[in-house]
Amino acid sequence: MQPLRVPDFPPGRRWVRAVMATTLDGVVRGEDGGSRSISSAADQRWFSALRSAPDVLLVGAGTIRAEDYRPSRKVIAVVTNSLDLPMSLRMFSERGPEHPRPVVVTSEHSAATASDDLRSAADVIGCGVDSVDLTVALDALAGRGLTRVQCEGGPHLLADLLTDDLIDQLLLSVTPLLHGGEARDHLISVPGWEPRRLNVVDVQRDDDTVFLTLERG
Repeated sequence: MQPLRVPDFPPGRRWVRAVMATTLDGVVRGEDGGSRSISSAADQRWFSALRSAPDVLLVGAGTIRAEDYRPSRKVIAVVTNSLDLPMSLRMFSERGPEHPRPVVVTSEHSAATASDDLRSAADVIGCGVDSVDLTVALDALAGRGLTRVQCEGGPHLLADLLTDDLIDQLLLSVTPLLHGGEARDHLISVPGWEPRRLNVVDVQRDDDTVFLTLERG
């Protein structure tokens, strides 16, 4: 089987791509509270390959806590209104000199209350007065030279970015699993959501996992 084609970031502009894994019935968080229990080995290979190109990994605080992100050689930008980011998280406690400082994207109100411990571990930036304004946040990251943005979830951050029409590309891996069970986080769960159509740019397969590359219509 040929290696999966990893899409490039277009040069000379800000580009936001979102990477999500889902089951056939749209579940994006499994019993572990994250995506690992619903993803496949092929999905993990795909995810690793995609990490080579972006400047920054944009992640919601809930996903950071649930999956306890390790430090990365890419900038990790965490979106949070509450600043609920314990210093015991591995992205802080295991960070070495080879890892860039994380960026915490929050509201101006919350930024003013950030603890000294958090400020010593990350760059805290206020984007929006009382809640995070994602357009302002992306502009702030671009001002730091971080224009190739890879959003890695969770579903709430993805939904907010989609609602604000800030996603250029969605990379969706679909595992052949019907999760069922009680209601839990799905790919899109937004009251009053207006259906919208995306353009299918590429379809690939590795083992039994299907990989879709979609862009805004």
